[in-house]
Amino acid sequence: MDSILLPNEIEMFIETMVPQHIKNIGNHQWLEWHQRLQKLNQEALIEASALKEEHVKETLVSYCKVNVILHEAILINVWKHKVLPHLLKIEPNPESTFIAYSVLYHEAVCVALLELVLYHPNCCEALEDSAADLLDYLSGTTACLLTTTQIEAGKNENAEKELLRQRNNLTFDIGIRSLSIVRYLAESMERLPINIYSRMYSAHDIPVLFAEIVISAPWIKDGKQYSGVTWKTWDHEQLVQSEAQVWLTLRQLLLDPECPKYYPITDSRRSQLMKLLPLMRPTLLDQLSPLIELKQWLCHLSVMEQSAPPSKPLLLETLLEIKERILNESGGKWKKIVEKQMPTIFNNDKNSLQDIAKGLSDAYNTDLLEKFEVKDQAACAQCGKGAIQRCSRCKKSWYCSRACQITNWQQHKDECTN
Repeated sequence: MDSILLPNEIEMFIETMVPQHIKNIGNHQWLEWHQRLQKLNQEALIEASALKEEHVKETLVSYCKVNVILHEAILINVWKHKVLPHLLKIEPNPESTFIAYSVLYHEAVCVALLELVLYHPNCCEALEDSAADLLDYLSGTTACLLTTTQIEAGKNENAEKELLRQRNNLTFDIGIRSLSIVRYLAESMERLPINIYSRMYSAHDIPVLFAEIVISAPWIKDGKQYSGVTWKTWDHEQLVQSEAQVWLTLRQLLLDPECPKYYPITDSRRSQLMKLLPLMRPTLLDQLSPLIELKQWLCHLSVMEQSAPPSKPLLLETLLEIKERILNESGGKWKKIVEKQMPTIFNNDKNSLQDIAKGLSDAYNTDLLEKFEVKDQAACAQCGKGAIQRCSRCKKSWYCSRACQITNWQQHKDECTN
């Protein structure tokens, strides 16, 4: 059977999950945990792409462990801002950055796994109060797309520059994946604590943030589009999957019936949102027809007179517990943590590194994953062009436009309705 983990292994890995401590990052026990999480991520990817029973997702929900994955992403985010800079100050040109990169990559693995499982509303619901922590984390990772772009390796690159480039490129990839997760949260807000509405609209102002992101289009660079963790040739018309996620999030938030209650349109917000209208060209609307309603809303907004803002609902704000707990556990003793981790993160022992590399290579089953590689853009069932819209009933057939879906209905209806 094409699989990485057996059902009993999945259950054992998830049942024994516990939040890690920042001082233990990079040690032997932590590396074993990293390998387990990577295997779970790969298994979840295989289950989703092969349309198998999603055992990883269901087990995470049943054991209430989705929050642990979120904790790990936030933990590494704190580490790379609080600990890594001090490590590089002490050792600006380490002989080996292998373990340091593995730590940075751990955050990307956590976000990739969250992206896979939070597609399902019951997983979003399982977050409970931690949804506020997740939204706070995502507002930061997506905002990084406004200032971060992928960098190619330079000539005669020293170890420090290599590690900082890897950190930068992982930050970009995490930001792209985070766009999808924000959309899943936006579509599941009715299942989440009521304070998520105020945090989505007011505390983080996701509509304006996403408007800025779609205007800057970080997924396009030098005539290429970022798709499936690589840059591919772009025809200047095809809608990039990342851009589609941003547009659909904007539509979900701005057309939500609860929007007027939590999101008064100020002059500054109106000015920023109006910048979206020139981007809503026929080629975009043809590929993503639900945006027609959003365009109508924006047109109405452009001529609507400023009205008095509605009274804000009384809400009890949820504290951001995960990041606060991580910072409290460290006690602000970053120098002590750095001293403890220096021999581990910048380990130069060749035999030890070989053993670690062997363990990690076993966790990264690339041969099996190639068979289940998720295509970032499926082919239209009617014309064969790249498609980003899926049949809402059967979830199997993809189309590039509403017109192609209608044309193909006679051939597709028997499969769809059975």
